[in-house]
Amino acid sequence: MHLSGCIQFPSCFLFDVLPNPQLQLFVTVPCCNISWIGPLSYIQSSSKTSTCHETATQSGYFPEDTDLPECKNIEKDKRKETISFAASNVIYFLMEPFNYCLLDENRTVLRRSLFSFRNCVWTVIAVLFILVIVTSRDSIVEWDEADMMLVNYTTLSPIFRAFYECIKPKLVPLKGRPESFWYHFTEITSECDNLEAYTALDIRPSKNRDEIKYVVFPQRNENLTMVTLGIGHDVSAEIGLKNLYPHIEFYGADPSIEINKDLYEQNLGGKYFHYAVSDKNGMEDSVVLGNDGYNKERTQHIGIDNFFKNIVQKSRIDILWIDIEGNEYPILKQLHTDGNLDRQGVKICQMNVEMHKDLTNLNEMKNFHDFIWKVLEDRRYVFMKPVFVKWMHFRFIRLFIVNISDQDCTDLYVKGV
Repeated sequence: MHLSGCIQFPSCFLFDVLPNPQLQLFVTVPCCNISWIGPLSYIQSSSKTSTCHETATQSGYFPEDTDLPECKNIEKDKRKETISFAASNVIYFLMEPFNYCLLDENRTVLRRSLFSFRNCVWTVIAVLFILVIVTSRDSIVEWDEADMMLVNYTTLSPIFRAFYECIKPKLVPLKGRPESFWYHFTEITSECDNLEAYTALDIRPSKNRDEIKYVVFPQRNENLTMVTLGIGHDVSAEIGLKNLYPHIEFYGADPSIEINKDLYEQNLGGKYFHYAVSDKNGMEDSVVLGNDGYNKERTQHIGIDNFFKNIVQKSRIDILWIDIEGNEYPILKQLHTDGNLDRQGVKICQMNVEMHKDLTNLNEMKNFHDFIWKVLEDRRYVFMKPVFVKWMHFRFIRLFIVNISDQDCTDLYVKGV
């Protein structure tokens, strides 16, 4: 007997299968028109069994007892064909109804179906399943060793714990991608601004000409120290804060003396210093706001550790506002654990920071990315109230950052401590 068959699948491959010398199976794959020839091995098995029975009957033997060549290997063949039959029927179940044509010499089995809808459904389900698996794997954030230590760290501030558990899973997919991190940061982290743990902080706004600053008010009356780095011809937020809480000493620094000195000393009653505060001492370039806008000038710089220790002469800075047109990144690096400020014994309890892009060639987006991850690692600060600002061709991010680790700060500003 010579059998040949054709099976049609979605068009992607073409091959021949030769289950045995008497059977040829030809498979092609056009779209969703799937066909199956059925259990071909079963057809051949039936033929072999019939031949064996006929020969045995003529000889007066039962087929199980005979040594006739026709019956000699029938049990072995049956085991092989049973396996083939089972496998073919699994595929038959998945792909029926099907199209097929089976030629046995001149005999033709007609087509049963023109279109296999079931196979299209199975294909769609399989694709959707794979997409769900891939998507879910991307959204899973594995906790590293630092995270596991955090879980078991019983002395950790409840505020930082709540902040970390909310913020980190949102930022992990962007880790190592500074540009995406920069442009998506405010959108994804603003979702953590209303944590229940933040009710332990008495946060109040103070508005100036073009933005809102934030301040955590103390839990008891005490003289506070505030420092403004980058006055920018505007002290309206400082004046508003002074009206709300009069017990504040103000210290301001800006490389542009015109306008800023009079505003800070006469209008606010603070102390003005003609410096660009950064991480260096000496003459360096600065972006300065003058009467004709922003310009790059050579100005006198002073390191922030030197400024706090020897000019302000305070070991606790209660409120720090930073808007210094690109010099913020060298300063922010010194806020970390074991940085210059730690070595000088200076603590910052809270700060509003404006972090810029496109003002210098210092790769600001990477600096911002690295600063945020270092904040998470240090477990000293939480950040909130993120704002992404577009002004002309410049882009910058404003953040409110609060120290919830150093006892000098938490005793004064965190409820219930």
